Amino acid sequence: MITFEEAGRLLGLAAARDQRTVGDADILAWHADLNAAGVTLPVAEQALTRFYAKDMASLEPDQRRRVTTPDIIGIARKIRAERVADFVYEPPPGDEDPHYLRRLRGQLEATANGLRPAVPEQAAIESGAKRDVQALLGQVGRSVSGELGEETPAEVERVRRPGPLGVECPTCQAAIGRPCKAGEFGGNRRPRELRNPHAARGRVARGEPASLESPEEIERRRAASRAHLARLAAERDIPDAEIVEDAS
Repeated sequence: MITFEEAGRLLGLAAARDQRTVGDADILAWHADLNAAGVTLPVAEQALTRFYAKDMASLEPDQRRRVTTPDIIGIARKIRAERVADFVYEPPPGDEDPHYLRRLRGQLEATANGLRPAVPEQAAIESGAKRDVQALLGQVGRSVSGELGEETPAEVERVRRPGPLGVECPTCQAAIGRPCKAGEFGGNRRPRELRNPHAARGRVARGEPASLESPEEIERRRAASRAHLARLAAERDIPDAEIVEDAS
């Protein structure tokens, strides 16, 4: 709230700029208007300065006028809006904020009145283990090219490429980081790249076997295929005379 003495001070600052005469009625009117609009004394003083130093200074002498309370209120609202344009809420320590709305309104009001910066400075977060600064400074300028330890390029690529592309495809042998391929083309044409990786590649990336079948099941299927091919070969070796006799 602006007191009567503060309202008189504002009018005195205005009179010093525009040579007006100030009476008790002027002080009562300014006191009522500024308090009804919720304008604080610091913001009102800044609005008064902006009115004369910026708004009136850009006009010709014959176009200038004396400041009024609507001028102060309008400029004060602009100042408050400018201050909260980059507002950042500052939560209390911990994971919970039971008084969030009250704290938010208080911080917004303090920022608008110039009592709090819009973006408060955050304290630096220290790491868990303290490090010797002198030891770190001794390593400044040291060459680090090729210092990947025992990691191979494939291992580095695996870190950079999580998921199916982080492993070599067991189906098409696509390299780590490269998409899967489908089919082989003659001449200079390259294999067609698939949009999705092969299913076996995804299983390997998840740590599962490349094939859903057990080794015993695979061997059983191979044996059945060999037996089927043997039967086909035997059928093709039947003499033509027997085929004609069967047909008759």
